[in-house]
Amino acid sequence: MPEHHLDADERAELERLRAEVNALRASVATTQSAQLPAARQRWRAWVAALVGIIGCVLLIGGTAAVWLRSEVTDTDRYVDTVAPLAHDPAVQQALANRITTEIFTRIDVAELVDEAAVVLADRGARPVVTTSLQGLAQPIAGGVEGFVHDRVLDIVASDRFAQAWRTANEAAHANLVALLTGERSSAGLQVDDNTVTINLAPFIAQVKARLVDAGFGLANQIPAVDSEFVLFRSDDITTAQRVFRGVDVLGAWLPVLAAVTFASAVLIARERRRALIVTGVAVAVSMLVLAGTLALARPLYLDALPSSVDRDAAVAVFDQLVGFLRNTLRAVLVLGLVLALAAYLTGSSRQAVAARRGLTRLSELGRRHAWRTGPVPEWIRAHKRPVQIAVATAAVLVFAFWTYPSAGVIVGIALVATVIVAAVEVIGADVDSPGPGTPPPTPAAPT
Repeated sequence: MPEHHLDADERAELERLRAEVNALRASVATTQSAQLPAARQRWRAWVAALVGIIGCVLLIGGTAAVWLRSEVTDTDRYVDTVAPLAHDPAVQQALANRITTEIFTRIDVAELVDEAAVVLADRGARPVVTTSLQGLAQPIAGGVEGFVHDRVLDIVASDRFAQAWRTANEAAHANLVALLTGERSSAGLQVDDNTVTINLAPFIAQVKARLVDAGFGLANQIPAVDSEFVLFRSDDITTAQRVFRGVDVLGAWLPVLAAVTFASAVLIARERRRALIVTGVAVAVSMLVLAGTLALARPLYLDALPSSVDRDAAVAVFDQLVGFLRNTLRAVLVLGLVLALAAYLTGSSRQAVAARRGLTRLSELGRRHAWRTGPVPEWIRAHKRPVQIAVATAAVLVFAFWTYPSAGVIVGIALVATVIVAAVEVIGADVDSPGPGTPPPTPAAPT
């Protein structure tokens, strides 16, 4: 039907239908135009997530590499790690047992008692005396061994021995490389057949001298001893040596690569503040994964030890050697949480806005009491943002150049930086800006 033959109602219905069609077309066009950039942006989220996962893997490896390199290359760090073992009761007991055993494999007290009985018999001693003496050979040997063991334990537990232990480890630190490279060393730490040992010769010489000084003349018969005390034994040492050759090259760069990877993930992401929060949480989760790996490795290592190894001493050695690694992962975990919290508090969430509003109230308090006047507050107001950026940069540099920052050090740096930035924010607020709840100024009456 031609349009000019339509009555008023039909024409109104036609116009309504045309309007609906145009509205639908506009809606479809708007939806399609909105979906197109959304589809284009979706890849950024997936790429950012993938890069973040790579960063987590690099961070786990980098944290372990920092620990490994510090123990190998830093003499003070290595000595500080192993020196407390001299005060561990389990290690002291194991050392005393081993030194005593080495002494009495070279001195047969029972045989000496039998020889004494024969000499007495040749000199006319009564048979009952020589027979009784021969019968007491083993008890006498046990008593002498117990006496020597107690004296050795006293020596091992002394401060003098602890200093000798520290000095020996400090002098032998260069030989720690033998643990991971497999190079044989004439003294100190050695690696052979998947076993890490420390030479006991200087310690046994010290025990011999102390026993002689105590009146135990039989110790003069102890010959020069070249024996070893097992510090670590595992079938995986050969594998660890091969891994170390690669980690030694990349160890210094893995933490840097991890930081660059996380920064790339944040830059790629569309919502960068949210990505920064996720990155901080991912850093903390990575350290929890590393801590869980250590917790699983400990019983696996101990269960793989042969029965000849003192288990309590092995536990003490393992815990002491990985102690710095545990401290490092705790520090990195706290760093990740601080990063996530800082990004969260600068966002638009209700809690973040409330926290920043509290600073505004402090600024209003300062305005009322007029303590924000003077040359220093005025200079801070004129340079507020540069000062805050300088404070944040200084905090990052302090963390970067701190030799071995702990979790407490990181929290302290973050708290100090936060207090200074907040103080600058309060002092640097505009003096003439109205505070929250301040009524607008009343216009002046016309004159």
